[in-house]
Amino acid sequence: MNQSLEQIRSRIKGPVFSIVTPFKEDSEDIDYDALSAYIDFAYKGGADKFFVMAYNSRYSQLSFDEIKALNSFVIKEVKRIDANNLVIVANPLHCATSLSLEFAQHAQECGADLFSVICREKYFSDEQIFQHYKMINDGSDIGILIHEMPFLNGRGGPAVNWPIDLLDRVADLKNVIAIKEDAKDDEYSRAVINKIKDRLGIIISGGGKTQWLQFADDGCQAWLNGVGVYEPKIAVNFWKKYQEKNTDYLKGFVEEIEAPFFAKGVKKFGWHLFIKAALESRGLMSRQERLPMLALSDSDAAEVAALMKSLPIEKYCL
Repeated sequence: MNQSLEQIRSRIKGPVFSIVTPFKEDSEDIDYDALSAYIDFAYKGGADKFFVMAYNSRYSQLSFDEIKALNSFVIKEVKRIDANNLVIVANPLHCATSLSLEFAQHAQECGADLFSVICREKYFSDEQIFQHYKMINDGSDIGILIHEMPFLNGRGGPAVNWPIDLLDRVADLKNVIAIKEDAKDDEYSRAVINKIKDRLGIIISGGGKTQWLQFADDGCQAWLNGVGVYEPKIAVNFWKKYQEKNTDYLKGFVEEIEAPFFAKGVKKFGWHLFIKAALESRGLMSRQERLPMLALSDSDAAEVAALMKSLPIEKYCL
């Protein structure tokens, strides 16, 4: 199903499901069977927007060829299940802009709806970043999502948030239709949303639905899934209850599910290792990682499994 960029932008609402790349325990190869099963599981739980992204999808542990293969596989699987699904894939974290363009063209050929563009090179100037996005925009016809997160400072010192004027300029490129707002800075995030909400679909991250709720009425209509990675139905239901203005449900969910999920799980073990162990506890994939990532120990994984079992998830799927 071919959709216009405006049609794709209009669909960036509610939960967006990030892809966690599974590895085989014996070889550390990508476990494509487990990945296929997870995509099917998420879809049956109501997922219709899938995001292969640099960190959750373990790009730092993959070769460039593996990233292309992963992107291609997810696109084909997601579209095979339902051609109406949206699928977003990304460029490598560290590479020349010309290679990022090659990945964008590959994503377009494979049928992706959006291409997430990140730049993890050190920041020296606005022009440097603008030219990175412009080259990818001008060299492909695929919709572009800005993965906006603080830059490493090329001149030393603390990380640098995107200058708002630079973001405004990149947002005006013809193929740029969405943004993953990843600054984890509430004041700055609100300034970003106010600047680009009329032009771009906005996916917030950084604190689950609690984070998203404070920006929902400002014009941010989508969030990157947290606990919904473990149980897709709960994220889909949360979006439904938000639209129904069921404040009792929303408050109860945050207190009974999200607060312990983040306080006792994510903050203790780190998001990436924690969610892998949680998915393993549900029988969806191994918690196996590739160095320099190291999977949680057996005792830590048992603690994660006990935490997930203790959460009243079924109550909030109804």
